[in-house]
Amino acid sequence: MERSCRNCNQMLYHGHDYCPKCGSKWITKRLTINTITREFFDRYLGTDNVLISTFKALILQPEIVIDNYIKGQRKRFVNPINWYLISLTLIGLQMFILKNFFPELLNLVDISETNKLELFNYFYDYLGALTSLFLPLYAFTGWLVFFDIRKYNFVEHLILFVYAFGLLNMVTVIFTPLMIVLDISYGATSIPISLISVIQIGWYYKRIFKLSLGQTVLKAILSSIIFSTLQIIFIIITAVFVLGGIYLINPEYLKAFKTN
Repeated sequence: MERSCRNCNQMLYHGHDYCPKCGSKWITKRLTINTITREFFDRYLGTDNVLISTFKALILQPEIVIDNYIKGQRKRFVNPINWYLISLTLIGLQMFILKNFFPELLNLVDISETNKLELFNYFYDYLGALTSLFLPLYAFTGWLVFFDIRKYNFVEHLILFVYAFGLLNMVTVIFTPLMIVLDISYGATSIPISLISVIQIGWYYKRIFKLSLGQTVLKAILSSIIFSTLQIIFIIITAVFVLGGIYLINPEYLKAFKTN
């Protein structure tokens, strides 16, 4: 029996369960909780193992994921947007658990002033979104650092860092049970996580741009210097706009925060 693909209208012949044009699967079952759950697990944790495959490849051979995606290979691994959204979901779950069950690890139990507590709660609630604001800065840094090797444009550098920090977010979440068992505060993990991120980016640069060890170290150091400078400028500008906006909308809030 002939059928038409529901996504691209390509003709599907009897016995063909996948569209030869767009690769979509022919689905006859109605949507239920069971089918949605099964589809998710088949896609990300099942026989295809695309989530775990992406995770492993980004650690050992990041160029296979990033370079091939940029060159047009889109089916083998999780795409960068989905990858990063999954990592943000996990970060949100991590913050929910820490805030509600282990607030001492976020140093929230030591804050008595209401305004400061609200500010810290807001920060942790939107931690993933706030850190995402720095992705364009990382991409711009990479674009500047590789001025002599124009392999990637700005957007392609952005794809690199979306994959990289999606992985870093997931690694941070994986270590949550260790933080809880060893009673390590979230703030104390910032230094080792920062060190891991520098090593990770250096590893990515080496693999993707075929650098020697000396070139990798030089590019990593240069990246750190440029990004730190851009980050300071960005934070100052953002703080001025945010505080200015708060002052215009609700000046009493700043006065109360200062008093406390």
